[in-house]
Amino acid sequence: MSISVMVIDDEWPALDQMKGLLLQCEGVSSVLTYDNPHEALAAAAKLKPDVLFLDIQMPELSGLTFAEKLLPVSPDTDIVFVTAYRNYAVEAFDLSAMDYLLKPVDPSRLLKTWNKLLSKRLSPAAAGATGAAGEAGRTTAFRLLGDYELTSPQGLVKWRTHKAQELFAYLWIHRQGSVSVILNDVFPQWNYEKGKQYLHTTVYQIRTTLKKAALEDKIELTFGRENYRLESRDIEGDIEKFQEAAALAMQNSQLEELQKACALYTGDLLQSLDSLWVYSARDKYRRLYLKLLEQLTLGLVQTARPHEAEDYAVRLTELEPLEESYALRLIAIYYETAKPLRAQRKFTQFSESYIAETGDALPDWFVDEYRGLGK
Repeated sequence: MSISVMVIDDEWPALDQMKGLLLQCEGVSSVLTYDNPHEALAAAAKLKPDVLFLDIQMPELSGLTFAEKLLPVSPDTDIVFVTAYRNYAVEAFDLSAMDYLLKPVDPSRLLKTWNKLLSKRLSPAAAGATGAAGEAGRTTAFRLLGDYELTSPQGLVKWRTHKAQELFAYLWIHRQGSVSVILNDVFPQWNYEKGKQYLHTTVYQIRTTLKKAALEDKIELTFGRENYRLESRDIEGDIEKFQEAAALAMQNSQLEELQKACALYTGDLLQSLDSLWVYSARDKYRRLYLKLLEQLTLGLVQTARPHEAEDYAVRLTELEPLEESYALRLIAIYYETAKPLRAQRKFTQFSESYIAETGDALPDWFVDEYRGLGK
């Protein structure tokens, strides 16, 4: 492997140190150094180096602005920010940073960064070694419930930045959005003008990623009248599949269909993402899953299948631990399946949690119903 490297820093001692360290790294073919960021930007746009080690604080042109300008013309360049200030980390990673190094650069820390880069650049070749037969068996699918995965016939899609990954999920769920709404939801920390520029850069990254994954004919992202729209063809999304199966199962009230629909819910929507916009969308699918579980649990109890109903009743209490009706249903199932000790233990646990969370004792009606179940 032959990797071209460019280092930009306004201090020559820092440039000399980085060049010396990088020349010792595996696979380095060349290391170009620049102390003028404007000259470096013109050179990087023309040469498109594999890796860029970029100082953040430079006169006239900051490293963050440098990256914003370079990414649209050289999207395959990996960027490693180098700075003496840790507080730039969040912005750095939002702008496609593969890594973030603090000055003075520790050689062992640089080695970790380089190994990470080698692993990333070797992975496409390793994937290609599986052969045409392996690729032919892959389908295009998008998973948002639980883990986040977009797969193409070429394999798992690798996103350049977390923001590109998040924005694609946002547009997939909403299918469209005006610039102002997207900025408010996905880029709330930026002012309007800078946020708009960052949004367009992120959209460019999405389009580049989709093209590399050979998905540009299946996913179209268009822009017009200050509005982005996403359209997809022949892609199996797990949220759409779950929603359709759930609606049909609840309409038909067939227990087997309800069980199959429940199995499609593999976790909360984008469960590892904590952006505010996610919560309302996450709640939508979670509540649909709760309705499925309610109908399925009741149906299994009514058809004298309490042992099967127990598992789904437990899921309900785990998802909504303070919901009285769910706790009572599980306690009733425990009594019906000859597990009185579990029923009593569940009542005690629920009572303790209820008091701890609300500060109030259990409602009288709840206690009365519980006592009736135990008779």
